[in-house]
Amino acid sequence: MPRRQTVVVLGGGVAGLTAAMELAERGFEVTVVEPTGWGGKARSASVPGTGTGGRLDLPSEHGFRFFPGFYRSLPDTMRRIPFPGSPSGVEGNLREAPQMLSARSGRIGETVTDVSSAAGARTPLEILRARGMRLGADGELSEELLYFANRMLVYMTSSTERRLGQWEQTSWWDYTAADGASEEYRKVCVVGATRTVVAARAEVCSTHTVGGFLEAFGYGFLGRGEAQSADRVLNAPTSAAWIDPWVRHLETLGVRLRLGWRVERLTVRGRTVTGAVLRGPDGRQREADADWYVCALPVDRIGALLEHGLAEADPELKSTTDLRTDWMVGLQFYLTEPTPVTRGHVIYQDSPWALTSISQAQFWDGDFRSTYGDGTVADCLSVDISSWDTPGILYGKPARDCTRAEVAAEVWAQLADALNDTHRRTLHDGLLHSWQLDPAVRNLDGPGPATNDEALLINTTGSWALRPRAVTAAANLFMAGDFVRCPVNLATMEGANQSGRAAANALLAACGHPAEPAVVHALYEPEELRRLKEVDAELYRIGRAHILDTPPPWAAR
Repeated sequence: MPRRQTVVVLGGGVAGLTAAMELAERGFEVTVVEPTGWGGKARSASVPGTGTGGRLDLPSEHGFRFFPGFYRSLPDTMRRIPFPGSPSGVEGNLREAPQMLSARSGRIGETVTDVSSAAGARTPLEILRARGMRLGADGELSEELLYFANRMLVYMTSSTERRLGQWEQTSWWDYTAADGASEEYRKVCVVGATRTVVAARAEVCSTHTVGGFLEAFGYGFLGRGEAQSADRVLNAPTSAAWIDPWVRHLETLGVRLRLGWRVERLTVRGRTVTGAVLRGPDGRQREADADWYVCALPVDRIGALLEHGLAEADPELKSTTDLRTDWMVGLQFYLTEPTPVTRGHVIYQDSPWALTSISQAQFWDGDFRSTYGDGTVADCLSVDISSWDTPGILYGKPARDCTRAEVAAEVWAQLADALNDTHRRTLHDGLLHSWQLDPAVRNLDGPGPATNDEALLINTTGSWALRPRAVTAAANLFMAGDFVRCPVNLATMEGANQSGRAAANALLAACGHPAEPAVVHALYEPEELRRLKEVDAELYRIGRAHILDTPPPWAAR
């Protein structure tokens, strides 16, 4: 029997574990090294010491997980991870979130949208109304909302050439003509589409990214593409429902999993990686050698490795140091009564800190009170904080300048501002048992400036050119991670999964392996718009504007 080819995967997040699974299934001998925890930013954790009487510690997370309808590669991976009693593997642990609430200050103008698969076919008009923008007295669409519809239609009918050429270089702020528009339009259609979804400022985030995400989510909302729910969530903490079964499955495939090991340096000879110097949890150093290497480190950890062998393997990877990150951080409130704010996600349109949330107990199997904590906690309101530089309503300070306790109090105040009014108090202090802010955020209570160990890639204008492909200049080194180019142009679990598949495919091609490559699923494209895209490709080639691209009505004023 010929010797099995060996692979070392550096990083055990979604990208690294995906690459490991694809390669192990095709007969490679794979080792994965990860310094912190399996699953990367997707993993869940717990609050130590909070479980009593045989109950589990209270669950916590970097930020809540959701699985929109345009995810295709990741659900395919999940179907192949066995789970007891589920013929569809861990994908069977997904539950539909049938509603979306656009919450407004004082509950004035809040909108609940049915995003369930049972609602049937929807119209683009319903997408506009679901934005949560306040309509006219008779419910008519304003000229601003109609212009936002034009912006979406222009992007959806733009050619690939224009998307990569013009819209990649155009900020979402400029594309949506935010200057001169009303505060309501900017809040809901411009800033709300970037801060609450991709944790980026509209002034710097590329239209290629924001437009692409809204397009993909919109097709899912309209029921186009594969028949699956527009929004799904897990039925338990992420690690219990998905990551831990994944790790166990990889072990059954023969993958060697080394937790607590950190890569410090790559040894390179010519354009070939000959080894990876690792440091273990006991401080011991060793060198791992393999035939092939997959670098699946987060983008904010690539810089240190560039100075220690990675740039020598491929000098063009230095461009990754110009990629920008920002914070999208989870905060969990543990409540003494079930508090299903809505049967899905909530977007707080007026919150200065760009908050989103979900009430988790309603989706989780089993009784929360008897499973977690001290027996008095009945629900977990999980919140994502996406703007850390805007002053809040309670202390008048941005989140970065607050203590951990001030962050929790400020977020609670912003949630209450949107969920309470004179007739209903959804949140009150008597509900609050305790809270947990992601420990990846450090130094809020001193001594120095606050830092975040798990920041999120931000797709700024022009950043596509800075992002690497799976193939590198080194003959046996491949890149994976949510910052690597793939069909989903956004730092998501789907993008990470696609990048892991792409790295595995590049490795298969490099060694001439006969196995079928992994499928990297393309985003849905409706046949009805194909001809318009072909026309736009020709217009872009001769330097003409998109045929539907018009200035905003307020430009003339």
